[in-house]
Amino acid sequence: MTLTQILKTLVTCILVISFLLVTVSAYQQHRTLSELAELSDATSSIATRLSVDELAYVDNGGKLHMYTLDPSKLEGLSAQWEIGGENFEFQVSVRYEAGGERVLGPYGSIPPEGKARCSFTVANALYENDRFLPAKLSVIVWRT
Repeated sequence: MTLTQILKTLVTCILVISFLLVTVSAYQQHRTLSELAELSDATSSIATRLSVDELAYVDNGGKLHMYTLDPSKLEGLSAQWEIGGENFEFQVSVRYEAGGERVLGPYGSIPPEGKARCSFTVANALYENDRFLPAKLSVIVWRT
């Protein structure tokens, strides 16, 4: 083999190895981003379901007030749901103004340190003492 052929073979090997390393790295990044996108979707779903159904205030006439939170429903809230065949745990807190900022919660599990988490805050109202107060529902979600 001549020196030119050796250099061409060496460059070809370096290019093939570089291509393989970049492909593997891109695949790993794609998997990470896909998992985070799924976690983000689940967080949005949980926050919406809490706001329009699970924690929604129901008046004496039986009318459901979506995006109006009933603080009495926070105590009995189950903090583990299955969405799309996967199990998620979450923590909920509600911040509201009533002569100064107040916080209800956190309710639910404590977020683990080593797992990916996603948080989401939704503007709501809180029904307390026969009046509606501006509030924010905060949800932190992770896979179990």
